[in-house]
Amino acid sequence: MDIGKQHANTSQLVQRFLYLLDDQLPVQRTHYLERRPSYYAESLKVHVNYLNRVLKRHLGKTTTQVISDSVFKEAKRLLRETPWSITEIAFALGFSEPNHFSHFFKKREGRSPVQFRGE
Repeated sequence: MDIGKQHANTSQLVQRFLYLLDDQLPVQRTHYLERRPSYYAESLKVHVNYLNRVLKRHLGKTTTQVISDSVFKEAKRLLRETPWSITEIAFALGFSEPNHFSHFFKKREGRSPVQFRGE
């Protein structure tokens, strides 16, 4: 396969991945965001390691990092714009436990979801 065609194919894979991720946003109380890289790889019919390499090459981030960035952005939006509880937000964003969400948020933001909301 020539290099130009391979680049076009990998660029298309990146776009399809981003579409799958963006299609889940904004999250709803009844539809949980999928956070597993394997879900996206399976949906795109590629191996998860291949998807990771392609995203790293095109976006400079791993699959997990791209997903986490979207989750964090959506978490901030939900905290600002909805009356949902921290527990509801955690589950909607695909966290199995609210404390996992709080740890994830605090690690990125430097303060807890409750502190962020109360500013």
